[in-house]
Amino acid sequence: MFEKFKSWYRCNVNARHQPILDYSRRLIMINGHHYTVRQARESDINELVTIEKQIYGTAPWSYAAFQLELGRRHDRLYIVVEHHDRLVGFLGMAVDWYRLDLHITNIGIAPVWQKCGVGTYLIKTAIAYARHLQLHSLSLEVRVHNLVARHLYEQMGFREHHIKRRYYLDNHEDAVDMQADLLSRGEY
Repeated sequence: MFEKFKSWYRCNVNARHQPILDYSRRLIMINGHHYTVRQARESDINELVTIEKQIYGTAPWSYAAFQLELGRRHDRLYIVVEHHDRLVGFLGMAVDWYRLDLHITNIGIAPVWQKCGVGTYLIKTAIAYARHLQLHSLSLEVRVHNLVARHLYEQMGFREHHIKRRYYLDNHEDAVDMQADLLSRGEY
């Protein structure tokens, strides 16, 4: 019983008083291309919204929604991937200490950079981050008709959990709730 309390205390009290990760600017290589990865900042929001518009035709998340998310440093982490100082993708994550789950709130890759490995890199980053925080699972929602993304998530260890009816506000499309169990699997 005392071990459970210590675990709860470490996750809920200590972690909430500090940013969840200092994600410094660093250079990476994916499939022969050099990228910069860093924590998102408010000055990136217009580009985040632009990428969403490129992907969906409209931006499901507004400037204000991204601004709110970026301000929640106690339980949110947003990272961006740049190529030659131009944003090509991003990933948003939220920690649910109660469920010991890292939820991918948002992921977007500019269409011209899709299928270049950026999305895979970002999902692997989320998995590593969840493991670093000693969380038990990773979760996300994806549009029912987004078969490319669903296939990627399945390859990364996610399984369909259930359908959320009329989940997306822009077109009322259903979402597939997917989860990856980090306790039962080794490295992805």
